[in-house]
Amino acid sequence: MTGEHAPDGPEISDVESRAAMRGFLQRAEVRLSTVHRVGQALLGGSALVLLLPLFIRDGFPKMTTLLIAAHDAGQNWIVIGGVATGAFLSIVLPVTAIYLLVGDLLGFYFTSNTFGASGAGKRGPDSGSPPRTVFNPRFIIPGLGFNDDELNADTRALLDDGRQDEWTKALLVPRNLDDDGWRDRFDTRSFDIWGTAFAEGTAGDDGRLRQMFRLAGLHRDRTLAHDVARTEALLAKHVLTIRIAVLRYSKALLLLIATTVATLAASGIVEHALQADPTHGQFTAGFPYRYLFLVALVYVLWAPVAARSVTAPLRMIQRHTPGVGQYGDVYLDRRTTQFESATVFATFIVLVGATAAMVTAGYEAGGRTGLLVGAVLGALGVGLWLVALRGYGAGFRQTLAAVGLLLRGREAPAPSPEMRAARAAVPRAPDQPTQ
Repeated sequence: MTGEHAPDGPEISDVESRAAMRGFLQRAEVRLSTVHRVGQALLGGSALVLLLPLFIRDGFPKMTTLLIAAHDAGQNWIVIGGVATGAFLSIVLPVTAIYLLVGDLLGFYFTSNTFGASGAGKRGPDSGSPPRTVFNPRFIIPGLGFNDDELNADTRALLDDGRQDEWTKALLVPRNLDDDGWRDRFDTRSFDIWGTAFAEGTAGDDGRLRQMFRLAGLHRDRTLAHDVARTEALLAKHVLTIRIAVLRYSKALLLLIATTVATLAASGIVEHALQADPTHGQFTAGFPYRYLFLVALVYVLWAPVAARSVTAPLRMIQRHTPGVGQYGDVYLDRRTTQFESATVFATFIVLVGATAAMVTAGYEAGGRTGLLVGAVLGALGVGLWLVALRGYGAGFRQTLAAVGLLLRGREAPAPSPEMRAARAAVPRAPDQPTQ
C-alpha cells in the first residue's frame, strides 16, 4: 500500500514476486466472494419492509378509526396528539432504516467511477473543452482482463488472435448490421457519456468493442501489479461499506420487531373497543378513554424498547469483544451512530407525547385514580427509557445534530472549529493548494 515498504531482508526475485502477487489475487477473489455473499443476504433481508403490511395490515385502518373518532367527538387534543405521534413515528423509523439500508447496499454494489473515465469532455477529449470526470455508475467489481506483462511474444499473438475472433467479439458487438438499431443506440450513448464517435457500420466495431470493455471498468494498463493495487482498494471499499450495511440491517431488524409487536398490541386494543361499542364502531360519544389509555401505554412501553433495539447491536459487539475500549467510544464515530442517535431522539418525542396522552386519558377515564395510575406508569416508562440508554454517549447536541443530518440526507457534520484549527496546524506539501 502507499507509503509502506517491506523491511530489509533477503532479495526477492521477480519470479517469487509474481508468484506472491498471483497468490494474493487468488485469496482476494475468495474474500470478495465471501463479502458478496454477505451483501446478497442483506439484499434479501432488505425486503423486511414487506413484513409491515403483512403483520400490521389492520393497524393503519384501526388507528385511523381511533384518531378520527376521537377528533370528531372533540376529545382532548393531548390524547389525540400523543397517540398520533406514537403511531406515526413507530412506523416511520423502521421504514427509514430500511430505506437507508438500501442506500448502503447500493454503495456496496456500485461505484460512480469507471477505470480510465477521468478526463473525458462532453465533446471529446481533444475538443478543447475542459476535462471532467464522468459519473457513470457501474457494478463495483470491474471486468477482468488478462495482464499484458504476463505474456511473451508467442502467447501475445495467440491472445490477440483469440480477441479478434468474430464469435468472441459478437458477445459484445453484433456480427452484422441487422441489429435493430443497436449500433446507433450505443454510439449515441457513448457520445453523450464520453464524447467518442465511431464510424458507421462494422467499420467502427473495434472502437465499440473497446468502449464496451471501458464501460465494464476494464482498464488498458493491465499489469499484475496494477491488479494487485486495485484489488487492495476494492477489498478495502467492500469491507468499509459492508460494515455500515450489516449494522444498519441489525438495527432495522430489531426496530421492526419492536414496532410490529407494538402495532399489533395497539390494533388489538382498538379491535376490542370496536366490538364493545354499542354503535358498532361509529363511536358517536367518542372513543372510550380507557382504551385510549391502553393505546398510549403501548407507545410508552415501545419507546424504551425501540431505543434499546437500535443501541443493542453495538452493545453486543462490545460485549463479545471485552477489553477493547469502552462502549461510549463508539459515539466518537458519528456516521456509525447517526441513525441510532436520531432514533433515540424520536423515541424521546414518542415517550413524552404518549406519557402526556396516557396521563390525560387516565384522568378523563378515572379521575384522580386514573391520573395517579397514568403518572406511575409514565414514570415507569421514563425509567425504562433511561435504563435502556445506559451508556449512551452521544450527548444532547450530538443527538440533535444527528436528527438534522438525517433529515438533510448527510452523513457527517460540517468541520468544527477544533477540527479546522487542527487541520491548519498540519504541514502542507509545497505544491498543495490552500483552501
